[in-house]
Amino acid sequence: MKKIIFTYLSILCLFGCSSNDTEEQLNLINIQIDLDQVEEYSNDYEYTDFMVKVYDTKEDYFNEVNAVFSGNIDATGKISISENLEEKSYYVDIYTEDKVLSNWEVIDLDVDASNIIKFSPANTNESYSTVYMTDHRRLVGNWSFLSYEQISNDNEERTDKVFLSINKEYTATSYETYDGVAYQLHFKLLGNGYLELVTIQPSPDNYPVNQTSTQDLVVQIEQDGLLYFTNYSGDNVVYVRN
Repeated sequence: MKKIIFTYLSILCLFGCSSNDTEEQLNLINIQIDLDQVEEYSNDYEYTDFMVKVYDTKEDYFNEVNAVFSGNIDATGKISISENLEEKSYYVDIYTEDKVLSNWEVIDLDVDASNIIKFSPANTNESYSTVYMTDHRRLVGNWSFLSYEQISNDNEERTDKVFLSINKEYTATSYETYDGVAYQLHFKLLGNGYLELVTIQPSPDNYPVNQTSTQDLVVQIEQDGLLYFTNYSGDNVVYVRN
């Protein structure tokens, strides 16, 4: 397999055109992909493994429907988009087909970030929007409970863990049961694997842990491919991908 040289990739995005009596004018913007953060994957992917999808709305981006453009980066590391897109911001997915590498980041999509590309007229070919590739997106998906790596002695009662769901819209839900009651614990992703407990449903009243641990809530994938969750009760829980 061809080894990727991890340098900036220039992607030419042609999003609108107009014509006059003499020549056609193209509005041009370059997208520059920064792969410096994922050099450890340099032998695993070729340029053509990267897919690009452009969405008009945040909801379409999260649900991965109604893409206004879809295509693959070519062997030279470039792609041309000429879908007559309006001059506005779009939600852009750039990712490998296995969804390990991508520009998915836990950020506020209402601000300028890697998930948003603003298409606007460019006077020269030297105006770049930089998009950073990471391996954070591999957290997204459903993870079945496997075992405990470490148990907090301060908490004698525990729920039976079922599975953990981590979602593209920067939320996570832990599905658990205790004393015949099914619980859902909803979290907000904060970035770098950190979570914040938002709510316990149907009610936290009979849940064996009525407040979060003083420890940070963290999810991370280790080299064994398993997901480790330092959770709200101070336990280290291990999950395997469904």
